[in-house]
Amino acid sequence: MTTPPAWAMPSGEARGVLREAIQACNERGLYFAARWAAEALNGLPAIDHEDSKDDDPRVPATRSTTAAGTASSSTITNSERYVSMYAEELGLDAATGQPAGMYTAEYDTYLMAKTFFDLKEYDRCAAILEKCESNKSRFLRLYSKYLVGEKRREQDTREVLGPLDNGMAVNKEIEKIDTELAEGYQAGTLDAFCKYLYGIVLIKRQRKTLAVVVLTESVNQYPYNWSAWLDLGPCLPSLAAITKIKPALPVSFMTSYFLLHTTLEYVSHQQEEGVVWLEELMETFPRSAFVKCERALVLYHARDFPEADKVFEEVVKENPHRLDSLDVFSNVLFTTGKRARLSFLAHSCAMTDNYRPETCCVIGNYYSMKGEHENAVVYFKRALRFNRSYASAWTLLGHEYMEMKNAYAAVEAYRRAVDYDQRDFRAWNGLGQTYETLKMHYYALNYYQRATAIRPYDGRIWCAMGQCYESLDQDLAAIKCYTRALLGPDQEKTALKKLPKLYKKIGESEAAAHYFRKSLEQFREEQSESDDKAEACLFLALYERGKGNLEDALEYAKEAMQCSSESHQEDANALTRDIRSAQDAARSNEID
Repeated sequence: MTTPPAWAMPSGEARGVLREAIQACNERGLYFAARWAAEALNGLPAIDHEDSKDDDPRVPATRSTTAAGTASSSTITNSERYVSMYAEELGLDAATGQPAGMYTAEYDTYLMAKTFFDLKEYDRCAAILEKCESNKSRFLRLYSKYLVGEKRREQDTREVLGPLDNGMAVNKEIEKIDTELAEGYQAGTLDAFCKYLYGIVLIKRQRKTLAVVVLTESVNQYPYNWSAWLDLGPCLPSLAAITKIKPALPVSFMTSYFLLHTTLEYVSHQQEEGVVWLEELMETFPRSAFVKCERALVLYHARDFPEADKVFEEVVKENPHRLDSLDVFSNVLFTTGKRARLSFLAHSCAMTDNYRPETCCVIGNYYSMKGEHENAVVYFKRALRFNRSYASAWTLLGHEYMEMKNAYAAVEAYRRAVDYDQRDFRAWNGLGQTYETLKMHYYALNYYQRATAIRPYDGRIWCAMGQCYESLDQDLAAIKCYTRALLGPDQEKTALKKLPKLYKKIGESEAAAHYFRKSLEQFREEQSESDDKAEACLFLALYERGKGNLEDALEYAKEAMQCSSESHQEDANALTRDIRSAQDAARSNEID
């Protein structure tokens, strides 16, 4: 029997906290967090009607009464326990469980402001809440100002990577919001949601160290705001940073969600705990589309594309109109060459919502697969118009510019990608490849090193670094890179071809012979008759002849004669004659 996780709680209690989270996030205009909580709620195991009576949100959960109408002994329900724990953060009265100040004029003002917020009249919402003092009203007012500033910043930015693209445009409301929230933070008057907003502001102002502290306090104060967890993740650029902050996080299933989501790139090789978190969440939330997508993403980062394909197909079948993570599914289909399936996916996404960044990326991948890179660029730029901080779209845009031989535009796209997500190894690797194309090898090495810090077992990146070092005539460094490439789960063919040649170049015959033997085994498995195989056979024949092993040398020479290259066949014939002459001479000496 498996040991339950430290955060294990009855499903009824989990339903209670998630229901309250949906309401709390909706009241503050955090619709993405509310949607996530709703998906998590419906991802819990199905319960029958009898078991769900105690958790029915329509039934007042105060005290049970007897048939005669008198109150029986007090029973604390999950809802009551939840209200007592998070009353201040939710803006509830701890005694009644109702909104604090529900019948006051401020609450009426809040209701009107929330209506304006829902209609996206953010200026009007902020204006009428100026005199309101509750945490909920303060959050909605400052959040409205923040959204107004973001809207105007987007208007100032103009076309993505165009002549009028003002990448330095800033949110002009940030400074005022920062001043007010900093004062409240110093005074200790901010609730969990205001601390979340303060964390966003600090990130925008490039003060990520303090942002980590504030967001950590926010999720400890109220763990069920998924948006706070999502903004905390990009502030932790490495696995070491994530591991360091782990003891400071609350004991909750939300922590497992967060740790799994932020360590997806590491789960396959470095982070065995990630597999445990995934299994725990799959057991607790067996119907959750989000958890299934996380499993598919783990498989994708592990380069197990067939299994990732199967899991994504299952998610799409169960949730045909869910667009989240379908851009990654399109990457899987692109990599596996399933053009017809990618075409169908692009069509279905466009029918669901043509104005979602995920839809634009799926369509962009489809055009890229067809070789229509100009159209692909159009759709990736459209995705960025809808969400300028969409790091994956920036990376894909950089790939398309590389296909179009526009290296300078590719560099700019990759730089934007790592600005928004420093853990995107594809963008770092793309920068390395681009600078290598421009013959700027030292710059390329710097970016390859950043990529290997994130993906230390990815042999492709190590091979790219080795090629850079070869271009700089640093053979020993290149050998180290190619040797490191062999430590991954997939032994890179490039490394096995390069290592013996480099050892031969620096005069290390023993090491060269070792790797030539390994590469020859690979050629035999592939039934290849290439020039590389002929070179390996010739070197091993000369090596064995020098060691006095004439029989082995003759076998290698004969194998070299079977290769397709005429020049190598001539060398093999000459070597075979020499070896046979040596054998004859040896026999004559024995007779004498």
